Amino acid sequence: MKIRLEQPHDWHEVENLTREAFWNIYRPGCTEHYVLNQYRSNPDFIPELDFVMEEDGKIIGHICFSKAEIALNQNKIKFKSWTFGPISIHPDYKRKGYGLKLLNYALGKAREMGVGLLCMEGNIDFYKHAGFDLASKLNIHYHDMPHEEVVPFFLAQELLPGFWKGHEGTYCPPKGYFVADENPIAFEAYEKRFPRKIKSFNEWQLPPFAEKAKLVMQSKRLTLRPWMDSDAGMLYKYASDPEVGPRAGWPPHKSAEESLEIIRTLFSGEGMWAVELNETGEVIGCVGYLPATASNLEIEENHAEVGYWIARPYWGMGICTEAMQKVVDYCFNKKGFTVLWGDYFPDNPASGRVMEKIGFHDTGELNYCSRLQVGSDRPVKIMKLELPTTH
Repeated sequence: MKIRLEQPHDWHEVENLTREAFWNIYRPGCTEHYVLNQYRSNPDFIPELDFVMEEDGKIIGHICFSKAEIALNQNKIKFKSWTFGPISIHPDYKRKGYGLKLLNYALGKAREMGVGLLCMEGNIDFYKHAGFDLASKLNIHYHDMPHEEVVPFFLAQELLPGFWKGHEGTYCPPKGYFVADENPIAFEAYEKRFPRKIKSFNEWQLPPFAEKAKLVMQSKRLTLRPWMDSDAGMLYKYASDPEVGPRAGWPPHKSAEESLEIIRTLFSGEGMWAVELNETGEVIGCVGYLPATASNLEIEENHAEVGYWIARPYWGMGICTEAMQKVVDYCFNKKGFTVLWGDYFPDNPASGRVMEKIGFHDTGELNYCSRLQVGSDRPVKIMKLELPTTH
């Protein structure tokens, strides 16, 4: 086992290692490899504390350090501190002691360089073995929490005893750590450099993602899941097709930035799912429902309106029907709606056939939907599905 400084020719291999180490751990997919890619050029990055671990000539671990700050409570003066991460160990070598060996080596080198105080986010059950404890015990508060709250994942350690001098303050994490969230389209383009991997929501992830894991639904060919910022490029690819949006009452998307804004607004609310192909992981459409308060139709409180669109290359394959059957089951069995409504333009009979296949019937009514961005002056046919009665 060998630990050495990272070299430029290691960069892609290390980023791929980081991706493998963090994939689907804290969120669907991960962003740590992009943070690393962007952070090497950040002035806070410390190249003298950027280490890789090798075993049999293969890079199996990596750790890097950067500068940080703590805003002192009494006068808001910035007190210098440091942090580290991401720290990555290849999945094949986890839980074998490699991570602790790499961390302790790096901490020793940091101490030699005069690094006096480290703050970081992590699991105390692991990091306590390297001398870390709750940062609150040093009166260091987490930037995103009330001062009186003990944050179990926010840890600190004085590498040089007495360096902190008993101050009290609030930790300011390096801004570079949020680069993927701030630039999702650039991150998506970067992600294409690596082998395809399936992102998934899981109950053990950070709270926002763990909560969304409850909304994931799967069928033979599809996964219905909440939308993510990183879907913007794929959404634009298909939503820019002039044959798709107008059939559903909305204009073609003009840019990936517009698609991102729609994900963050219209698609972030209740009842919207991205339709993902299990075989490829590609997002090829959107399905969902609108409660009475948001519906294009005048419907009762315990009713909902369903909607859907699928990318043109996948028309005629039964994909929309397969996806909508999951939405109907969710609406009746999870949300407790008693009636579902749908509508379509008469010159788009394929949309009507989707609803017929999952049990909707034609009411014989025509209506105008004033909330539609495209086609509000054209009538739509109204379809209806009532909650099946059990005998």
